[in-house]
Amino acid sequence: MARDWWQRGKAFDLWSIPHFLFGVLMGAIPQLVGVPLLTAFILMTVLAILWEIFEKLVNVKESIQNILLDISLPVFSFTLTSFIIFVYPIHTSDLTVVASAVLFLYIFTNISGWLAYRRRQRDFRG
Repeated sequence: MARDWWQRGKAFDLWSIPHFLFGVLMGAIPQLVGVPLLTAFILMTVLAILWEIFEKLVNVKESIQNILLDISLPVFSFTLTSFIIFVYPIHTSDLTVVASAVLFLYIFTNISGWLAYRRRQRDFRG
């Protein structure tokens, strides 16, 4: 069987990419739709925590380091994105293009990871 790059790591793994991209997307939201920065930050943090709770409820096995990193990465990338947008103002139309590209990568990495998970489940059963 080929190496499964999507297997969960102790802290960092390929699943870290969509967590990071989620924070980037949420960091662009205030300028794109006019939501206050603090509101977007709180929403992003709550969603990241709820996602980790959901993973626990569906029996996704992760180390505590991985769970903490999965919550910290969006916080970091949100802060970084917000800072960059503040320091280097980006026209809304340009930010829309960048956010669309990030959204595409976010969706692609999630689908790729989900397909790898399904393949692993199928290989395990039969």
